[in-house]
Amino acid sequence: MAAPRTNPWVRFIWLGRCGRVRSTPSAGSSRAIATKCAWNRSRPPCKGCWVCSPKSDERRLFLALWPENRERRQLAELAATAAGRRRVPDANLHLTLVFLGATPADRLTAYAAALADLSVPRLELLLDRYGHWSRSRILWLGSSHTPPELYELVADLHRRLRGCGFAPERRTFQAHITLARKFPGPAPAQPPATPIRWPVEDVALVESLRDRTGSRYQVLRRWPGG
Repeated sequence: MAAPRTNPWVRFIWLGRCGRVRSTPSAGSSRAIATKCAWNRSRPPCKGCWVCSPKSDERRLFLALWPENRERRQLAELAATAAGRRRVPDANLHLTLVFLGATPADRLTAYAAALADLSVPRLELLLDRYGHWSRSRILWLGSSHTPPELYELVADLHRRLRGCGFAPERRTFQAHITLARKFPGPAPAQPPATPIRWPVEDVALVESLRDRTGSRYQVLRRWPGG
């Protein structure tokens, strides 16, 4: 009997459209590929087989402004009007403050300690304009005049987290809510007929989870405003 073929894909998980999935060993999160594609060396893996496979003790996290029911309904209505079926699921609408990425348990404990006495300023966002990033094909909703307190909050979060080994993204923070992905553009020419007033009262720690239906988000805890 011929020896089984060796393959660099070594660890099994149960994700993807092609059955069992193998993933690459790495220090952090890795990409995974379904078994049927992994053994077919004559072609690259199909698009549907790529999934994220973090290490077992890591969680994909971010800090965000999480809308309450009233603001979420208003955001969902704008997304449906502007983007139709390409819109982000209503339950996933949020404004990212800091993307933490794949986070092991010990790092999460350090983050929680660093944020224990976080003071969230009370402010109000006026969401009154659409935007579109052609490279990433994202349709978003933002503010013509972002309150300076929001930039100060993000800077405070970065300062606290740096002591725990966190490396902030190099790009400048731009407050926005993603309304749609894979959106060809352009953004609607006219601003929202009724801008959304969003009173910010807390910051949420959110986990990004992935299943066969796509991404979903779960709020782990909140830091209330002062």
